[in-house]
Amino acid sequence: MNSYTNDSFYENMSHQTDAAPYSVHYTEAAVDHEPVLYLHWHHEMEFLVLVQGEITVHMEDRSYVLQAGDGIFIPPGLLHYANSRSEIPPAFYAFVLSPMFLFPESETYSYNTYVLPVLHNNLAFATVLTEGIDWQKEILTYLNQIIQNQEAGELYMRGTSLLIWDKLFHHHISKIGGKKAFYVNADQLSDSLVYIHKNYHQNITLEELAEYAHLSEGQFCRSFKELTGMTPLFDTISYPAKLQSIAFDRQKSNRNRSFLWIQQYQLLQPGIF
Repeated sequence: MNSYTNDSFYENMSHQTDAAPYSVHYTEAAVDHEPVLYLHWHHEMEFLVLVQGEITVHMEDRSYVLQAGDGIFIPPGLLHYANSRSEIPPAFYAFVLSPMFLFPESETYSYNTYVLPVLHNNLAFATVLTEGIDWQKEILTYLNQIIQNQEAGELYMRGTSLLIWDKLFHHHISKIGGKKAFYVNADQLSDSLVYIHKNYHQNITLEELAEYAHLSEGQFCRSFKELTGMTPLFDTISYPAKLQSIAFDRQKSNRNRSFLWIQQYQLLQPGIF
């Protein structure tokens, strides 16, 4: 843990104000500084653009390699950090924005169609952005415009963000699907999720969870992964509060993480805790 996060690795730094529900940050790490991006999570979504060096971004149980000029989309609520992969000091911009900046919940159809799927099963929507793929190159162009025009005002920022989301949604998010499957799976697994919420401090078996959902163990695993983006075994051991948040409408303020993934991070970064 560091001064930028609390004991559940929620980032203390505010990324938005009432006037501007977004922010742009620049980071240039020293050669011997590791990690180059500390372990944390936040409610906002994030686009990171690497301008120098080479890094590995670790997001929950997945890792993504970025070369200079690449970007990455980090959905909201995911633990992430980054390590350098070269002797060149890495430098990057982060564009962090509230999902509500795209479409507020009051715009029910647009919010449910274009934003809500990314708030659930969100690890599945993370993606690297490279200049070798046309639609990703267009997103990188828009991101660089935002970086170069940080003082342009909310109208410019929201308009450019919607252009980014149009490309990301139609070429990536919609291909994965999710809204219909999310509601079906959330309803089907609701009793199991409530059971986890009440008993996450105890040993929970896959057999118990499948029984509460009236599914076979195999069917439960498939449905659970579609809903959360991870296997039930991994989540019940390592992410009890994430399951709590799914059962109780994204209440992520008390994400108590157990030690498996944190220990993996600590082994890579000795002395960080």
